[in-house]
Amino acid sequence: MSQPTEEQIIAALEKSGYLFEQDVATILENLEFHVETNYAYTDLDEDKSREIDVRAIKQIYRDETKKVQVFIELLVECKDFGSPLVFLERVKNAREKNNPQPQEYIFPKANYKEHIDEKSYREKHPFQHFNLSEHHYYFKEDNKATQFSKIYRKSSDWFANHEGIYDSLILPQAKLLEYRKKDAVSYCRGNTWKAIWLFFPMVVLRDHLFTYDLSGPKRKLKEKSRVSFVRQLDSSNLKGSYLTDFVTYNYLTDYVCIDIARFSSSILELLNNNLDEVVGA
Repeated sequence: MSQPTEEQIIAALEKSGYLFEQDVATILENLEFHVETNYAYTDLDEDKSREIDVRAIKQIYRDETKKVQVFIELLVECKDFGSPLVFLERVKNAREKNNPQPQEYIFPKANYKEHIDEKSYREKHPFQHFNLSEHHYYFKEDNKATQFSKIYRKSSDWFANHEGIYDSLILPQAKLLEYRKKDAVSYCRGNTWKAIWLFFPMVVLRDHLFTYDLSGPKRKLKEKSRVSFVRQLDSSNLKGSYLTDFVTYNYLTDYVCIDIARFSSSILELLNNNLDEVVGA
Protein backbone atom coordinates (compact mmCIF):
# COMPACT_ATOMS: atom_id res chain seq x y z
CA MET A 1 0.00 0.00 0.00
CA SER A 2 1.43 3.39 -0.99
CA GLN A 3 2.14 6.05 1.62
CA PRO A 4 1.64 9.82 1.27
CA THR A 5 4.64 11.98 0.62
CA GLU A 6 5.76 14.60 3.12
CA GLU A 7 4.22 17.31 0.95
CA GLN A 8 0.91 15.44 0.81
CA ILE A 9 0.85 15.00 4.59
CA ILE A 10 1.43 18.71 5.15
CA ALA A 11 -1.17 19.62 2.51
CA ALA A 12 -3.72 17.36 4.25
CA LEU A 13 -3.01 19.02 7.60
CA GLU A 14 -3.39 22.46 6.05
CA LYS A 15 -6.76 21.55 4.54
CA SER A 16 -7.98 20.13 7.87
CA GLY A 17 -7.74 23.49 9.65
CA TYR A 18 -5.71 22.05 12.54
CA LEU A 19 -2.63 24.13 11.70
CA PHE A 20 -4.75 27.28 11.42
CA GLU A 21 -6.03 26.75 14.97
CA GLN A 22 -2.46 26.37 16.24
CA ASP A 23 -1.36 29.52 14.43
CA VAL A 24 -4.18 31.46 16.09
CA ALA A 25 -3.23 30.01 19.48
CA THR A 26 0.40 31.07 18.96
CA ILE A 27 -0.61 34.66 18.21
CA LEU A 28 -2.64 34.85 21.42
CA GLU A 29 0.16 33.28 23.46
CA ASN A 30 2.52 35.92 22.08
CA LEU A 31 0.03 38.52 23.34
CA GLU A 32 0.50 37.06 26.85
CA PHE A 33 -2.77 35.14 27.09
CA HIS A 34 -2.97 31.77 28.80
CA VAL A 35 -4.22 29.58 25.96
CA GLU A 36 -6.02 26.24 25.79
CA THR A 37 -6.74 24.55 22.47
CA ASN A 38 -9.67 22.17 21.94
CA TYR A 39 -11.28 23.42 25.15
CA ALA A 40 -14.09 21.11 26.31
CA TYR A 41 -17.35 22.47 27.70
CA THR A 42 -20.88 21.27 28.41
CA ASP A 43 -23.64 22.09 25.95
CA LEU A 44 -26.30 23.05 28.50
CA ASP A 45 -29.12 22.71 25.95
CA GLU A 46 -28.27 19.12 25.02
CA ASP A 47 -26.16 18.05 28.04
CA LYS A 48 -23.30 16.99 25.77
CA SER A 49 -19.57 17.61 25.86
CA ARG A 50 -18.38 19.86 23.04
CA GLU A 51 -15.16 21.63 22.11
CA ILE A 52 -14.15 25.07 20.98
CA ASP A 53 -10.92 25.59 19.09
CA VAL A 54 -9.20 28.08 21.41
CA ARG A 55 -9.89 29.60 24.81
CA ALA A 56 -7.54 32.39 25.91
CA ILE A 57 -7.56 34.33 29.18
CA LYS A 58 -5.54 37.18 30.64
CA GLN A 59 -5.71 39.09 33.92
CA ILE A 60 -5.28 42.82 33.24
CA TYR A 61 -5.96 44.25 36.72
CA ARG A 62 -5.40 43.07 40.28
CA ASP A 63 -5.80 45.04 43.50
CA GLU A 64 -4.72 42.93 46.46
CA THR A 65 -5.93 45.50 48.99
CA LYS A 66 -9.44 45.92 47.61
CA LYS A 67 -9.60 42.31 46.32
CA VAL A 68 -10.61 43.33 42.79
CA GLN A 69 -9.59 41.79 39.46
CA VAL A 70 -10.32 42.22 35.75
CA PHE A 71 -10.11 39.39 33.22
CA ILE A 72 -10.27 39.26 29.44
CA GLU A 73 -11.38 35.91 28.02
CA LEU A 74 -11.46 35.10 24.31
CA LEU A 75 -13.70 32.28 23.07
CA VAL A 76 -12.38 31.46 19.61
CA GLU A 77 -13.61 29.37 16.70
CA CYS A 78 -11.22 29.16 13.73
CA LYS A 79 -12.66 28.78 10.23
CA ASP A 80 -10.38 28.53 7.22
CA PHE A 81 -13.15 28.98 4.66
CA GLY A 82 -12.23 28.93 1.01
CA SER A 83 -15.34 30.98 0.24
CA PRO A 84 -16.16 34.61 1.04
CA LEU A 85 -18.38 35.39 4.03
CA VAL A 86 -20.61 38.41 3.38
CA PHE A 87 -22.66 40.30 5.98
CA LEU A 88 -25.61 42.47 5.03
CA GLU A 89 -25.30 45.80 6.82
CA ARG A 90 -27.78 48.56 7.65
CA VAL A 91 -28.22 51.46 10.09
CA LYS A 92 -28.92 50.66 13.74
CA ASN A 93 -32.28 51.70 15.17
CA ALA A 94 -32.70 54.00 18.17
CA ARG A 95 -33.11 51.15 20.67
CA GLU A 96 -29.88 49.50 19.55
CA LYS A 97 -28.00 52.77 19.92
CA ASN A 98 -29.50 53.96 23.20
CA ASN A 99 -30.28 50.79 25.17
CA PRO A 100 -27.21 48.53 25.01
CA GLN A 101 -27.27 45.67 27.52
CA PRO A 102 -24.59 43.21 26.36
CA GLN A 103 -24.40 40.05 28.40
CA GLU A 104 -20.79 39.25 27.50
CA TYR A 105 -19.41 41.47 30.28
CA ILE A 106 -19.86 40.46 33.92
CA PHE A 107 -19.67 43.06 36.70
CA PRO A 108 -19.69 42.75 40.50
CA LYS A 109 -23.37 43.75 40.41
CA ALA A 110 -26.04 42.81 37.89
CA ASN A 111 -27.55 46.30 38.06
CA TYR A 112 -26.66 49.63 39.64
CA LYS A 113 -28.96 52.10 41.37
CA GLU A 114 -29.43 55.48 39.75
CA HIS A 115 -31.21 57.94 42.04
CA ILE A 116 -34.10 59.88 40.54
CA ASP A 117 -34.73 61.95 43.67
CA GLU A 118 -34.22 61.57 47.42
CA LYS A 119 -36.87 58.84 47.73
CA SER A 120 -36.72 56.91 44.50
CA TYR A 121 -34.25 55.27 42.18
CA ARG A 122 -34.10 53.03 39.14
CA GLU A 123 -31.80 50.14 38.37
CA LYS A 124 -29.66 50.22 35.25
CA HIS A 125 -27.51 47.68 33.47
CA PRO A 126 -23.81 48.38 34.23
CA PHE A 127 -23.08 49.05 30.56
CA GLN A 128 -25.64 51.86 30.58
CA HIS A 129 -24.96 53.09 34.10
CA PHE A 130 -21.27 53.70 33.38
CA ASN A 131 -21.80 54.88 29.76
CA LEU A 132 -19.50 52.17 28.42
CA SER A 133 -21.00 52.20 24.94
CA GLU A 134 -18.94 55.35 24.30
CA HIS A 135 -15.77 53.23 24.49
CA HIS A 136 -16.84 49.99 22.80
CA TYR A 137 -15.97 49.38 19.16
CA TYR A 138 -19.31 47.81 18.22
CA PHE A 139 -21.61 50.23 20.05
CA LYS A 140 -19.75 53.21 18.58
CA GLU A 141 -20.58 52.04 15.06
CA ASP A 142 -23.64 53.42 13.28
CA ASN A 143 -24.28 50.31 11.21
CA LYS A 144 -25.16 46.77 12.21
CA ALA A 145 -24.75 43.43 10.43
CA THR A 146 -28.17 41.84 10.08
CA GLN A 147 -27.45 38.48 8.42
CA PHE A 148 -24.65 36.74 6.58
CA SER A 149 -24.05 34.16 3.88
CA LYS A 150 -21.28 32.10 2.38
CA ILE A 151 -20.64 32.69 -1.30
CA TYR A 152 -19.99 29.43 -3.11
CA ARG A 153 -19.64 28.20 -6.65
CA LYS A 154 -21.81 25.56 -8.29
CA SER A 155 -21.02 24.74 -11.90
CA SER A 156 -20.43 28.11 -13.57
CA ASP A 157 -22.58 30.23 -11.20
CA TRP A 158 -22.03 31.75 -7.77
CA PHE A 159 -24.63 31.49 -5.00
CA ALA A 160 -25.25 32.91 -1.51
CA ASN A 161 -26.33 30.46 1.19
CA HIS A 162 -26.59 30.73 4.96
CA GLU A 163 -27.97 27.25 5.60
CA GLY A 164 -26.32 25.71 8.65
CA ILE A 165 -23.76 28.44 9.28
CA TYR A 166 -25.72 30.16 12.06
CA ASP A 167 -25.94 26.89 13.96
CA SER A 168 -22.29 26.06 13.30
CA LEU A 169 -20.86 29.49 14.17
CA ILE A 170 -23.20 31.44 16.47
CA LEU A 171 -24.83 28.73 18.59
CA PRO A 172 -21.56 27.15 19.83
CA GLN A 173 -20.29 30.57 20.90
CA ALA A 174 -23.49 31.37 22.80
CA LYS A 175 -23.54 27.96 24.50
CA LEU A 176 -19.92 28.27 25.58
CA LEU A 177 -20.52 31.80 26.82
CA GLU A 178 -23.39 30.64 29.04
CA TYR A 179 -21.26 27.76 30.33
CA ARG A 180 -18.38 30.06 31.22
CA LYS A 181 -20.62 32.77 32.66
CA LYS A 182 -21.77 30.47 35.46
CA ASP A 183 -18.30 30.38 36.99
CA ALA A 184 -17.59 34.02 36.14
CA VAL A 185 -20.74 35.38 37.79
CA SER A 186 -20.04 33.38 40.94
CA TYR A 187 -16.48 34.68 41.09
CA CYS A 188 -17.21 38.31 40.15
CA ARG A 189 -19.89 38.62 42.82
CA GLY A 190 -18.25 36.47 45.47
CA ASN A 191 -17.71 37.27 49.12
CA THR A 192 -13.90 37.44 49.00
CA TRP A 193 -12.93 38.83 45.59
CA LYS A 194 -14.89 41.02 43.20
CA ALA A 195 -14.16 41.07 39.49
CA ILE A 196 -15.08 42.30 36.05
CA TRP A 197 -14.96 39.53 33.45
CA LEU A 198 -14.92 40.57 29.81
CA PHE A 199 -15.83 37.78 27.37
CA PHE A 200 -15.19 38.13 23.65
CA PRO A 201 -16.80 35.36 21.57
CA MET A 202 -15.15 35.42 18.16
CA VAL A 203 -14.66 33.60 14.87
CA VAL A 204 -11.26 33.96 13.22
CA LEU A 205 -11.34 33.64 9.42
CA ARG A 206 -8.36 33.23 7.16
CA ASP A 207 -9.62 36.07 4.92
CA HIS A 208 -12.50 36.87 2.51
CA LEU A 209 -14.62 38.87 5.00
CA PHE A 210 -17.03 41.41 3.49
CA THR A 211 -20.04 43.59 4.24
CA TYR A 212 -22.67 44.69 1.74
CA ASP A 213 -23.85 48.12 2.92
CA LEU A 214 -27.57 48.65 2.32
CA SER A 215 -27.83 51.91 4.27
CA GLY A 216 -27.45 54.35 1.37
CA PRO A 217 -28.77 54.79 -2.16
CA LYS A 218 -25.56 53.28 -3.54
CA ARG A 219 -25.04 49.81 -2.14
CA LYS A 220 -21.40 48.94 -1.57
CA LEU A 221 -19.46 45.73 -1.06
CA LYS A 222 -16.62 46.39 1.39
CA GLU A 223 -13.73 44.17 2.41
CA LYS A 224 -13.45 44.08 6.21
CA SER A 225 -11.03 43.04 8.92
CA ARG A 226 -13.72 42.79 11.62
CA VAL A 227 -17.48 42.47 11.56
CA SER A 228 -19.44 42.35 14.83
CA PHE A 229 -22.69 40.43 14.64
CA VAL A 230 -25.54 40.40 17.19
CA ARG A 231 -27.97 37.49 17.09
CA GLN A 232 -31.16 37.11 19.13
CA LEU A 233 -31.51 33.58 20.54
CA ASP A 234 -34.32 31.93 22.51
CA SER A 235 -34.04 28.42 23.92
CA SER A 236 -34.16 26.82 27.35
CA ASN A 237 -30.66 28.10 28.19
CA LEU A 238 -30.08 30.86 25.63
CA LYS A 239 -32.06 34.04 26.11
CA GLY A 240 -31.32 37.42 24.60
CA SER A 241 -28.84 39.00 22.23
CA TYR A 242 -25.38 37.50 21.71
CA LEU A 243 -22.44 39.40 20.23
CA THR A 244 -19.88 37.54 18.10
CA ASP A 245 -16.90 39.20 16.43
CA PHE A 246 -15.74 37.89 13.06
CA VAL A 247 -12.06 38.75 12.62
CA THR A 248 -9.57 38.00 9.86
CA TYR A 249 -6.33 36.27 10.76
CA ASN A 250 -4.19 39.24 9.67
CA TYR A 251 -6.21 41.59 11.88
CA LEU A 252 -6.22 39.38 14.98
CA THR A 253 -3.34 41.15 16.72
CA ASP A 254 -4.83 44.60 16.03
CA TYR A 255 -8.24 43.38 17.17
CA VAL A 256 -6.78 42.47 20.56
CA CYS A 257 -4.36 45.39 20.84
CA ILE A 258 -6.70 48.09 19.50
CA ASP A 259 -10.39 47.16 19.65
CA ILE A 260 -10.31 45.12 22.85
CA ALA A 261 -7.54 47.16 24.44
CA ARG A 262 -9.39 50.48 24.05
CA PHE A 263 -12.51 49.06 25.63
CA SER A 264 -10.63 47.33 28.45
CA SER A 265 -8.71 50.56 29.11
CA SER A 266 -12.03 52.28 29.74
CA ILE A 267 -12.80 49.58 32.32
CA LEU A 268 -9.50 50.22 34.08
CA GLU A 269 -10.16 53.95 34.05
CA LEU A 270 -13.61 53.30 35.52
CA LEU A 271 -12.04 51.34 38.38
CA ASN A 272 -9.46 54.05 39.01
CA ASN A 273 -12.19 56.70 39.28
CA ASN A 274 -15.16 54.79 40.73
CA LEU A 275 -13.80 51.65 42.39
CA ASP A 276 -16.11 51.65 45.42
CA GLU A 277 -19.21 52.20 43.30
CA VAL A 278 -18.26 49.47 40.82
CA VAL A 279 -17.62 46.83 43.47
CA GLY A 280 -20.62 47.90 45.53
CA ALA A 281 -18.70 49.01 48.59
